[in-house]
Amino acid sequence: MARRPSPEFTSAFAESLPKAYREKYDADVVVANAAVAAHRGDAVAVVGLFGRAGNGLCVVANDRPGLLALISASLVVCQLDVHHAEVYTRKLADGRQEAVDLFWVRKLDAPPGTALVQADAERLEKAIVAFVKGEKDARAAVERQMAANAGPGTSAAMDATVRFVADPAGGLATLEVETTDRSGLLFSLASALFDQRVQIVESEVRTVDARVFDRFRLVEFDGSAISSGRRLEIQVAVLNAMEPARRTVPPGNG
Repeated sequence: MARRPSPEFTSAFAESLPKAYREKYDADVVVANAAVAAHRGDAVAVVGLFGRAGNGLCVVANDRPGLLALISASLVVCQLDVHHAEVYTRKLADGRQEAVDLFWVRKLDAPPGTALVQADAERLEKAIVAFVKGEKDARAAVERQMAANAGPGTSAAMDATVRFVADPAGGLATLEVETTDRSGLLFSLASALFDQRVQIVESEVRTVDARVFDRFRLVEFDGSAISSGRRLEIQVAVLNAMEPARRTVPPGNG
């Protein structure tokens, strides 16, 4: 378990994250997240618990293309179902980008409402490190877990809408996805975006009454903006990743 960080580190940590993060979270959450970041050092990734509800996981790692897909794969194989997630990026003093990803989950292999324990964080951390280092194949591991979880009705068709929306911040493209919730969905979406060679800068995932509402702020791998010509290609790739589904690309979003 990470030790409480110094006030100076906590303040610098909060200031390095977007304004939306600082406005949203109280001191207890910020301190808990900062403790995870302070504990990481040179580790590939670290995972810590946070939140009074006992269902929050903070993942801190060097940012890299495809990181969210690898974390999502780890959540699947650890039998942790995501009902809310937020992805942030901060710049370290040495110029590196560090991902600070927050997940609110439920344990699929335990009764509803079961609180997370330190062993859950450690198991997730071990899985993430193995996938990031390439010691295990994330896609194959997810496919095995999905096959093990498969049951009657798991292949039902889903309504899905994928669209790009105006980003008031400028320079970044925001992709919105609305669809029916299912196990492994975040991995499918994040993998499709990685395969399209786009980087997720920020993201928010919400599940409400079995419907998923996801927002991804994207740039190309080189940091450049997503061109209008690329947007339709990305939309189609994301939709294909959610098969089976009744697919909808709203007009005028290409």
